[in-house]
Amino acid sequence: MTLQQIKYAIAIASCNSFNKASEKLYISQPSLTSSIHDLEGELGFSVFNRTSRGTRLTERGALFICDAKKLYMDYESLLKKYASGEKKSFSVSALYYAFARKAFVQIVKEFSVGGYEFAFCERKASLVIEDVALGKSEIGILYLSDSNRDSISKCLKSNGLEFHHLTECNAFVYFHKNHPLAKKESVSLDELSAYSFVTFDTDDVKSFFSDEIIVRYGLNQAITVADRSTELNLLKTLDGYTFLSGVSGEETNEDFVLVPLKNPDGGLSHSFELGYIAKSGAKMDEISLAYIDSVRKILNIEGFLC
Repeated sequence: MTLQQIKYAIAIASCNSFNKASEKLYISQPSLTSSIHDLEGELGFSVFNRTSRGTRLTERGALFICDAKKLYMDYESLLKKYASGEKKSFSVSALYYAFARKAFVQIVKEFSVGGYEFAFCERKASLVIEDVALGKSEIGILYLSDSNRDSISKCLKSNGLEFHHLTECNAFVYFHKNHPLAKKESVSLDELSAYSFVTFDTDDVKSFFSDEIIVRYGLNQAITVADRSTELNLLKTLDGYTFLSGVSGEETNEDFVLVPLKNPDGGLSHSFELGYIAKSGAKMDEISLAYIDSVRKILNIEGFLC
C-alpha cells in the first residue's frame, strides 16, 4: 500500500466517481482504476462498489477511508513541517462568502513580509471539511443549519475537527436591482418558482433546504456555475436569483440587492449558524488567530481573539 494509492482512494470517496476523481487528480481513469485494483487486492476486500448509478464505499471501505484520511492528514502535516525548510504557509477554505475573502486579503497584506505562501479556496461544504482534515487549509468557513447539522457534526468528529460559532444569520434572496421582486420587503419560495435559480453547487442547497422543499420548488433544477461573474451575469440577464446568508460584510454590489426569504410557513428563515472549523485541540498560530479576528471585525462580532 502506498501513500499515492491512499490519496487516490480518498479522492474517489470524495467524488463518488472514478471519472471525476481522475480529472481532479490529473491522471487517466485506467491508471486510477488499476491503482485501486492493486490496493483492494492487497487489502483483501473491495473498498468501492461500482454500479451504473455511480461509485459508493463498501462497509469496510468506509472504515478504511476514515482511517486513511487520518493517516494522510498526518503525512501532510509531517511534510509541511519538515520538507519545506523555512517556508511558512497559510490557507483558508470557505464557502462563497465575501467577508471570508476580505479577511484573507487583509491577512495577506499584514503577513506578506513574513515569507508566507498563501492560498484561498472557495469550495462546497464537504470539500471545506476535507481540506482542513487533510491539512491543506488551517481554517475552514462554513455554516450549520437544521438540515445539515447532524451530518456535518458527525463528519467533523470523524475527521478530528471542531466547529467554532461566529454568529447567527438569516437566509436572503439575491437579485439584480431590476428584478421584478427586488423591491419587495420579503420573498417566499412560491414567488420564486417562476424564475431561474442559479447556484455554485446544489449540494450546499441540499444542506439548507429539506429534500421535500427542494423537489417541491424545483431547486434541484438549478443552473450550476463555477464562478461568481457568471452567476451575476445570469442573475441579471435571466431575472435569476440565488441564496445568500445576508450576514454583515456579505456581497455588496450596488447593482444587486438582498431580500429576506420567508419560510414556507410564512415566517422569516433564520437557521444559519456561521462558524469556522479547525483541528480539535490544536493550538492556533498567530496568523490563524489574526484571520479569525479579521473575520469577527468584518462581521461586527465582539470578543476579538487577538
